[in-house]
Amino acid sequence: MMGWADLHLHSNCSDGGDPPERVMARAAELGIIAAALTDHDTVAGLAAARAAAEAAGVAFLNGVEISASFETQEIHILGLGIEMNAPVLARLLAVSHEGRLARIDDIIERLDRFGVASRSALQAQLGGAGLSGRMHVAVALKGMGKATTVQKAFERFLNRGGPGYVPKSLPTALDAIDAIHGANGLAFVAHPGLGHTLRRRLGALLELPFDGIEAWHVSHTPAMTSSLRALALDRGLLVTGGSDCHGDIKGEKPTMGRVKAPHACYERIVEALAARNRALRAR
Repeated sequence: MMGWADLHLHSNCSDGGDPPERVMARAAELGIIAAALTDHDTVAGLAAARAAAEAAGVAFLNGVEISASFETQEIHILGLGIEMNAPVLARLLAVSHEGRLARIDDIIERLDRFGVASRSALQAQLGGAGLSGRMHVAVALKGMGKATTVQKAFERFLNRGGPGYVPKSLPTALDAIDAIHGANGLAFVAHPGLGHTLRRRLGALLELPFDGIEAWHVSHTPAMTSSLRALALDRGLLVTGGSDCHGDIKGEKPTMGRVKAPHACYERIVEALAARNRALRAR
């Protein structure tokens, strides 16, 4: 089947700018024939995204992007083909959600304490909603005139060394993989070309029971994609890819459409999911 896939998309159920229905509508408008919603540490948008994708004739995979720790580094893990109500995954995501809420409260407290913006002003700008991640605080700071762009708000206030920086409390990479497998999904290293440290440690990371690697990504050069595909082939791993589109929440043009993973990636992932389910039923 001709066409292309985007298996890394975000909605406003995490830190994207659009509701799940609009994400899938945009995918259909761009000619994407297979898509996955992979919101950060939540599956809240999957039912709406699936319904919208099916209505638009777009093949759909349940997905999630889990923030986890490996050694001393934060990494992201894509779970594709997951059963969104699986108890083991629900427990891990519930802990992550509570950690996110506590982190946002700590960030707001630090921004208040260091005179960047008062708690009351930030909460008014946030409107009591969107407290699931730093993206919403960055958008609020831009809206308050504290930065000229959302990215500059991150760089000046929220990234490491900034007055509002608060480290994450993360599950281990192995716990995240186990939760994805417990939800009958497949686990992929997300955007391994993003960051020198991750690229250097990729071999060690792949000693964990990953099913595949994200080869196509908006941050990957063609050379990186080729190298990652070769690595996956050498290790007998699947490949996936996507635009990592968050809509226009940062005031920039959405990245959807800039990355075109072959539809064959989606087909092989579906085949692997079916084989996994057959093996589980045979036990």
